[in-house]
Amino acid sequence: MPAFAALALCFPVSRAGAQALPQVEQAQQVQRIRELQPGQVSPEEDPSLYPGEEEDTGHQLLLQTAPPAKWNWIDVSLDSQYFYTSNAYLTTTRKTATALLVSTIDAELDAPPVNVPFGQLYGRAGYQYQWFNYGLGGPASAHGLDFDTATTYLEGAYQLPDNWFVIGNLSYTRFLDNGGGFDEFYKELVPSVRIQKTIQLRSNLSAAIEYMGNYRFTDESPFPNLSRDSNNRTDQSVELAVTWQFAQRMDVRPFYSFQYSHYPSYLAGQSRNDYLHTLGIYGDYYINAWSSIRIFVTYDIFNSDAASVQDYRKLDAGGGISATFKF
Repeated sequence: MPAFAALALCFPVSRAGAQALPQVEQAQQVQRIRELQPGQVSPEEDPSLYPGEEEDTGHQLLLQTAPPAKWNWIDVSLDSQYFYTSNAYLTTTRKTATALLVSTIDAELDAPPVNVPFGQLYGRAGYQYQWFNYGLGGPASAHGLDFDTATTYLEGAYQLPDNWFVIGNLSYTRFLDNGGGFDEFYKELVPSVRIQKTIQLRSNLSAAIEYMGNYRFTDESPFPNLSRDSNNRTDQSVELAVTWQFAQRMDVRPFYSFQYSHYPSYLAGQSRNDYLHTLGIYGDYYINAWSSIRIFVTYDIFNSDAASVQDYRKLDAGGGISATFKF
């Protein structure tokens, strides 16, 4: 799933007196919402390899119901998401509305499932590159926030009876300034675990609940009173979603997410606690078995007990298009 010269343009004061690294927090929020597992919608869906496989493309509806003749080892997905954000700097005092284009390419190697007691094990390894481009259709000053992320990941999933899944993931992400030199300004190593449960309420209606916990080992250039690893933290979140397939190839998915983050040694050895509530709704249209389009609206409410970090509210609204190719 991420200081450099652009950050100085963002904040004329020291980092200890302002919201730290809005690019990193924006990227992590985008990725967290994209990974929200919607659950199965229709018995005629193309079954995903495991929860999270369709994080870029949504559900894949079958054009033909015949089983595949061979295992597809390689999965390449492309995604482009363009949306309005009401608070690009994630602050109370500097609310800058702008447009943001997030482009993603993801390539992964998928291993065939292995039968084990009580279920099956799945695995994948991959590489993801994302471009975050601000100010397209908004204030030119927001261009200073542009950045890229490069992520290498390894993931395993244990499928249990009654639509339970336990998923372990290890990812390494580098955040790069794309304003010229592609200098690295932040990196993190993140082991995480997710537990998911999907409940089929009707043939076209399902509910999903997910718990996710992780620890972020971070590294960045130090600031006064802050160490290189001051952003080390654990995130604990719970997400609830309902998916309704109201028409052929179309569904709507409202959701709510709560995330608690604890920084054990943030500022001068003191801890920090953050609380993030997210409400949102997605609408998806599946063009065919390998492509889809979507529209969405999300609203974030963020609070922190650290005096150096500003609380904020943020509205995002826009759309996206995705395509997945299997070989």
